[in-house]
Amino acid sequence: MIKNLAEDEREVKDSDCVVESWGLEPRPCDDKVYPPLTQSGDLVLTAMISNSDNNLFTEAKLKKLRKIEDYIVEHKEYKDYCMRGDKTGQDTSCAQPVSPLGLFYANLSWSSDGIGEIFDKVDKIDGAADGVLKAFQSTGLDKELARIQGSYGAMTASYRRDRAMNCTTDVSKCCDSKDSSFISPKIALCLLDNSANDLTISPTAKSVFRAMLPLVFAFQMPRGDKLQHVDKTLKLAANMKTVGLYAPYVDFYFDKSFSVDNPVSKYSRGTIRFGMPLPGYNNSDIKRKEQQDKFRKWFREQFNDYLKATQGDGDVEFLFFATPLIQDEFISILLADMTKVFVSLALVFLWIWLQTNSSIIAIAGITEIILSIPLAFFFYYTIFGFKYFDGLNAMTIFIVAAIGADDIFVFMDQYKASSYMPEVCVDLKTRMNWVYGRASWAMFITSATTCAAFVCTASSPLPAIQSFGIFSAFVIAADYVLVITWFPAIVVLYHNHWEGRPCFPCCCWGVGEKTPCVCACRAHELWPCGAPMTTSSEKVRLRGPEEEPKKRMLERLLSGPFANAIGSWRGALITVVVFAVLLVPSAILSSQIQPLSRSEEALPANHPFQKLWTVSGEEFPGSAQNRNTPAHLVWGIDLINNDGVDILRQGSTSKGKMMMDTTFKFDEAAQQHIWKVCEEVRAMSAPKMELFLSRDPDSPEGYGAVECPLDDWKNWLEGSGKTFPLPLAQVASEMKKFMNSTKLNEYRQLVKLKDVTTIGFDEKTGEVQVVMVELTSQLQSRASHSGDKLKKHYDLFQEWLEEINSATGRLPAPPTANKAFQTCEGDFNGPNWIWMHTQGLFQQSAISGACIGTVLAFIVILIATQQIIIALLSFVSIACILATVIAMMKIANYELGSTTSICITILAGFAVDYVVHLAHAYNHSLKVTRQEKFQEAIDVIGVSVLSGMVTSVLAAMVLLTCNLQFFAKFGFFMIFTVIWAWLWGNCFFMAMLRLVGPDTNTHWVLQLPYSILPKKWFGPKDHANYVENASEPNNEPNKELQKE
Repeated sequence: MIKNLAEDEREVKDSDCVVESWGLEPRPCDDKVYPPLTQSGDLVLTAMISNSDNNLFTEAKLKKLRKIEDYIVEHKEYKDYCMRGDKTGQDTSCAQPVSPLGLFYANLSWSSDGIGEIFDKVDKIDGAADGVLKAFQSTGLDKELARIQGSYGAMTASYRRDRAMNCTTDVSKCCDSKDSSFISPKIALCLLDNSANDLTISPTAKSVFRAMLPLVFAFQMPRGDKLQHVDKTLKLAANMKTVGLYAPYVDFYFDKSFSVDNPVSKYSRGTIRFGMPLPGYNNSDIKRKEQQDKFRKWFREQFNDYLKATQGDGDVEFLFFATPLIQDEFISILLADMTKVFVSLALVFLWIWLQTNSSIIAIAGITEIILSIPLAFFFYYTIFGFKYFDGLNAMTIFIVAAIGADDIFVFMDQYKASSYMPEVCVDLKTRMNWVYGRASWAMFITSATTCAAFVCTASSPLPAIQSFGIFSAFVIAADYVLVITWFPAIVVLYHNHWEGRPCFPCCCWGVGEKTPCVCACRAHELWPCGAPMTTSSEKVRLRGPEEEPKKRMLERLLSGPFANAIGSWRGALITVVVFAVLLVPSAILSSQIQPLSRSEEALPANHPFQKLWTVSGEEFPGSAQNRNTPAHLVWGIDLINNDGVDILRQGSTSKGKMMMDTTFKFDEAAQQHIWKVCEEVRAMSAPKMELFLSRDPDSPEGYGAVECPLDDWKNWLEGSGKTFPLPLAQVASEMKKFMNSTKLNEYRQLVKLKDVTTIGFDEKTGEVQVVMVELTSQLQSRASHSGDKLKKHYDLFQEWLEEINSATGRLPAPPTANKAFQTCEGDFNGPNWIWMHTQGLFQQSAISGACIGTVLAFIVILIATQQIIIALLSFVSIACILATVIAMMKIANYELGSTTSICITILAGFAVDYVVHLAHAYNHSLKVTRQEKFQEAIDVIGVSVLSGMVTSVLAAMVLLTCNLQFFAKFGFFMIFTVIWAWLWGNCFFMAMLRLVGPDTNTHWVLQLPYSILPKKWFGPKDHANYVENASEPNNEPNKELQKE
């Protein structure tokens, strides 16, 4: 059914009942009445794995599988929920499960032959009963069997009509008066003989068809109780897979290694279908949720525990994916993973508390980190008008937890460093000026560089990546604003009212002081308005010259052994050589990372759902029994005009304008051409068509699956006494009549053709604007496919499409119908061809994002430091970090899928932070020599960078435990990015600065642009300037800043 978009929207708006499906436009509820359980409902997908050997199909294992399946299909209430095979409602029996048990327990009780006997008959056709079915290898067998099937199908239809006429036609000799409805083997063979009389076919083909006929009938009947001969069944099935007519009956059940030479299969699969509407409801749309909840409650109570108990049952592993339970399962997974955000923030809180020795500062820090998210969203959505907000943006909480904590450490470490300088602590104003001046500029440079690296992702054509990068930049900017405004205010309050008070009501103090350690209760000192408190600034002023404060352990470690090892000329040179050697395997490994070669895992590999998806998607060949993805051929549409469409600004609902193909005309040549295309698909006669299009599993003739609106049009014309194709001049008047005519659908309901046809007819202009033919691809539904697999199918489809659009092709296309295009639907990731293109864009975005981010970081660092050497060394260090992290992904066996591509795209945003901190500290040192600058940079910022790295690891470490693999991979990426960024920054980058960094002896050319810019452009760099500009020192603390 093709309608105008405005008409669809009007119907949805005016309807009281609307059906909403994920990824689809809302539609009005169906108002027709359907027989109970004849519409598609939920599914149970199963996969069976042999754990003991490579052969799942042994007698013992088959009996175990039968027991599990019977637990469901033999349940006393199963008939109240099962999908019924007859959509008209006349036969209320359940449709048989799609299961290998239908083959091994084939119901041949009404026949004199079992599968063992059928095997023996086929074996004897070539004259030698040697266990080798050479008859299946006969030349031209496929085509001859198809001819027999076509003639036999027509004869069967004639017989059924004849039964209704009391056996008075030319097939009356095949009638059986004892049974007027069932085609017995005797009748089937009679019909076969009649249908083959006028065919010129080989005796081999006829003998094969005759021998296999009972088994073909058995597939359409309920399973029997007797287990067939297992070995002969496997060998017969392996040979059936080689013949186009019989392959659809068996290829669904055996893995891709199953063959004539290897008739064993480690894997198998099946499907149990349930129906709607439930008894008492008119259709699946009315009270849909009520019906679903009723069914899912029943299924969960009756089967959930049992099926879970069978998943690791001895030598057979039984996996299931039950759509009635999938919503509950994924919600529980999502909630469990999202709660780990709080665990991550708790770890960050504890580390900030440990490093600052203050729960108040830790609470303020976590609050600042959390507040940066809504503040950023306000500017992103309200001020700047970005309406598209992707789910990927949720990951910014982990980014800001790492970077925000890093900023807190920078500020608090400068605050701590000020306590070592009595000349800075003359009063609180002077001290905070000194701290603020050093910390705010350092944080500004790193925040600006990180924001720039994230903003560069806007170059990606993918809105999700653009939104993530831009929103992340807003979050980093919001965090910076809060850390230089709100957080310092908290620090002032902390300094004035809490810093000198005990952490707990009762504690010990005096360790390291002149007085001995004292333990007592100090609860009365906790309240800020209570007992007097000596501030840390006052303690510094009261401290004598001989009382040098003791630095923290991490400060002593970094400023001492670490700085001594790398800070010497020899140590720096060795460090550079070691990291240069490390870069070689990293570069080699990073160059070997490959595009995604398999479907990307959404859950851990050992999760039952993921294991079933992986087995189903990778261990089996294509099959007509698969629930494959629909594809479409469309005539009449030219392109979609996306001018003026801005998804970031307008949101995901913004759409382009459909442009019609003005050359398309529904004339005689176009009608004939489109109908011939449908016939070609039905006959599956085009080269390689079996590789990308499916046969109809319900077609006795094995026709290709095609829903062709020209069939209805042709039948209607011929039924109305007119000819097909119809001249264009008559189309307008006759098409109106056609659209208002009716036909019986598969439910025996009378429906108007305009409601079901895929011919788009404009009654105002009298023109047929669009014709759409639905096909079935070989791409499995409910699966995620790799880009390479999709590209292979797309190319085959496109090659055939170009052939049918060609004026000189196999089906010469007229000028009025030579611009058909093809589409393919999808599931989890959207339409398949769009997902194929998107995966390619992910890979392009990964490369361009990383490169642009690195170059942008170089520019920002050059502007901030005005030192070309520092900027170049930073650029090299960031590039090395990129190469090393990508190498780690290769070692972890990650491929370049959507998740890893996103990670690489934003990698530069993470990699720049520590390098920029160190570059800023080195550049702002007033020391003379490189070694002194190196030492001061480590002293000033080393512990802050280390603390930031630890915080990032703690924040990301929790992600590794997530079930959703996007979170787990993001955590892996984040951990190794910050670790390698710290190692390359503190070791390689700082060692290079020790060797070739700018100092007072560096030639002016190597200090560009700093050496040629006016010095008045640069602000003060050392604490002396702040002291110099402060008020005269006095022994009284600044009273104003100490007020509430």
